[in-house]
Amino acid sequence: MSSVKVCIGCGIKLQGNLPNEEGYLPNEKLESGHNLYCQRCFKIKNYGKYIPVIKNEEDYRKEVNSALKESQVAVVVFDLIDFEGSFNDEILDIMREIDTIVVINKVDLIPNGKHPSKVADWVKKRLKAEGISPLDIAIVSSKNGYGISGIYKKINHFYPNGVKAIVLGVTNAGKSSIINKLIGKKRITESKYPGTTLKSVKNKIPYTNIEIIDTPGLIPKGRISDLVCEECNLKIVPSTEITRKIYKIRNGRIILIEKMLWIKILNKDEVKPIFSLYLSKSLTIHETNCVKGIQMFSNKDDNNVFKVPCNKCEDRYNGLKFKKIRKTINPGEDLVFKGLGWLSVKRGPLEIEIYLPEEAQLIQREAFLADIV
Repeated sequence: MSSVKVCIGCGIKLQGNLPNEEGYLPNEKLESGHNLYCQRCFKIKNYGKYIPVIKNEEDYRKEVNSALKESQVAVVVFDLIDFEGSFNDEILDIMREIDTIVVINKVDLIPNGKHPSKVADWVKKRLKAEGISPLDIAIVSSKNGYGISGIYKKINHFYPNGVKAIVLGVTNAGKSSIINKLIGKKRITESKYPGTTLKSVKNKIPYTNIEIIDTPGLIPKGRISDLVCEECNLKIVPSTEITRKIYKIRNGRIILIEKMLWIKILNKDEVKPIFSLYLSKSLTIHETNCVKGIQMFSNKDDNNVFKVPCNKCEDRYNGLKFKKIRKTINPGEDLVFKGLGWLSVKRGPLEIEIYLPEEAQLIQREAFLADIV
């Protein structure tokens, strides 16, 4: 009886009988040899075509927990641009129980640059607030390869005789891209779409005794990017340097971020705060008066201005329950819109009202880019 074959790109068990089911590969190709990709991974890798697979949170949790049982260290990947959106209570719990090397990805997307040591200091302080002290922190860019060799050096420093390392992270953090850089080949299927890796995939870093176990991205709660379709998700999650827009506006003005949320300024006229918005360059930001802004936000025919949500997911997004939240953000603080971006105050305090989906989460934190705001 032939051994079970799995896709080397996403880890799913291969089968040749059900074309519409996960793991499908025509039988003639399935019998042809090893190092095979399922049809879904083949289309993603070669044509950029996204084929969604429905998995629930429990599916991913089981897969991660299974890989944890054979691992001695966790390499946890966080998205620097959506750092708060990279947090998942389960990941944080794992980090408290197992030795951890933290990898901060997408440093290349920060506007005007920020020295890696400053990034590391900020991350250490943020993790300390969660009761977490990692073995070390690597600042990297999976896009251009910056800092990738440092991950290997850090693992090898703590485990010179080799180790099994589980790679953890939420969807869109860039785990698979980082692993491909570590092993020196584009073996794991990479995609800008969330949820590409379906099962654990094992690889060795060449000429070492370090085994890397890629796992499916865990699904965090509260990310705005997860409330829209896959195409809109690509517009929200930046792939190039994010934009920074500076505002000094008075009471009664409103800022619309696409048709996803709006921010109303509540400061009295004598107080003119200065703040910045950090978002993907693909998104449309519009400032106007409150009456016109709310009309634009609710007008479904105003598609010439806004792109997100698109016609495909507009009804689903607008069908969500929305909430209004009042916030006061002081100078040197950020207000993070999980899965979207953040607002940073230079002069304030800033008094605002935000209108956004009930599922979306806001996080107030010490400013990340306070030195360049």
